[in-house]
Amino acid sequence: MPVDLTAADDAILDLLAEGRCTVGYLADETTYSRQHIHNRLNVLLAADYVQKFHDPTGLYELRDDPR
Repeated sequence: MPVDLTAADDAILDLLAEGRCTVGYLADETTYSRQHIHNRLNVLLAADYVQKFHDPTGLYELRDDPR
């Protein structure tokens, strides 16, 4: 399912392109709150652009960069 990417998505995808990241790391490295990052990751997960690599720590990795 195609997703209209936001500026937050671009920031998330940029960081994930460099390697796996946690929600906390993504929030620390961007101007977005942990909740906003979490919400956008759920959208990116549903679109199959990212995958959760390690559930207990919330570690995510890039599956397919849609840009």
